[in-house]
Parts: sequence; C-alpha cells; structure tokens
Amino acid sequence: MITSPGKPLHLSCIPRGEAYALKVNISKNEIGIIYRVTAVLYVHGWNIEEAIAETSTDGYIQDIFIVKRIDRSPMTDEHLNAIHADLHELFYGGMSVMNYLALHPEKMESLRAKVETAPEIFLFNSEISDSTVMDLRMEDRPGILFEISQILFLFGVDILSFKAVTDSGQVRDTFLLRLENGSKLDENLHFFRLKEALTAVL
Repeated sequence: MITSPGKPLHLSCIPRGEAYALKVNISKNEIGIIYRVTAVLYVHGWNIEEAIAETSTDGYIQDIFIVKRIDRSPMTDEHLNAIHADLHELFYGGMSVMNYLALHPEKMESLRAKVETAPEIFLFNSEISDSTVMDLRMEDRPGILFEISQILFLFGVDILSFKAVTDSGQVRDTFLLRLENGSKLDENLHFFRLKEALTAVL
C-alpha cells in the first residue's frame, strides 16, 4: 500500500487473473473522484474494466478499479508510485484534470479520434432502485471511461458503479448514477441533454 503522509490517499493493488484490482481510498467524499482517477489511469496506459465506489463505515471513500494495461505488461511498484503521485497532485496539489491532460498532449490527440458509428445510449430509472441506470454500447477505444466520467462530472452526476464488457471490438458499459444531492436523474431534465453531450464527444 502507498500512502500520503498527512493526506488521506491510499493506493493498493493485487493481481486478479490477467488484470489487477486497484483500490483507491480517500477521505474526501465529493463528486468527481472517478473522473480524476480515470484521467490518471488513461494517461498511464491502463484500461478500466470495472469500477465500484463504496463508502466505508469510517467515512473513507473506497473505489475499486479492475484494470489491465493496454500493452498487457504487469503492474510494477514504479507504475503504482507514478499513479499515486499524479493522483496526489489532482486531489491535493491544486491541479485540474484539464491542466493535467495538457501535460500529455499525445493523449489529448487520441481522445479526439471519434469512432465512426454513433454510440447507443440508454437511460432509465428503476422503481426498485435509488439510482439511474445508464447503458452504453459502442466501438471500443482507449479513454472512453474518462470521457464519459468527464461529461457526468460537468453535469453534476456521481458514478456509483461501472462495469464494462468488451466483445469483438464492441464495449458495453453499464453505470449506476446519482445526482450530487443523492437523487436519481430527472427523466425530463437530464436524459436528453446527457445523451446529446455524450454523443458529441464519443
């Protein structure tokens, strides 16, 4: 585990099959945690297959990411230290995500490479759940989760959990979402605008 003295940011990683379970613990319960973590993982060449956000009994926010390096290389202490250093800058160093990405222009270029086929986006509110479900299907490419989390952050929407299933170059992403105030997204107020914004960047 890697920790920040005086700053509650803890990072640990264990192998999970061909992937790794990366656990990020932070005491700041605020919107945009997954947004910042996905930015760092994207820059460092890690593909995120699943993410789950949890709040522990002591108030810590615990995000678990199932990650696999794009070039299939293993997670090393050097990788983990570099990820931790960048996360520390984003959470405690006053650096914004956009300024962070500006330091890596080659990554910004690949984000602008939209796929040819428009994504399919489905949003619905279930009566038996206190969150909104978003299902997204599109051609797979690096940076998708970061771009989605960026749009959701700008809309004031928090990601409770995320799961990706990739098959034959297609990805299906399923999200559980909630507004900052803890409520579901409003079907009339948010659904169309959110779909429009996501389609524009993806």
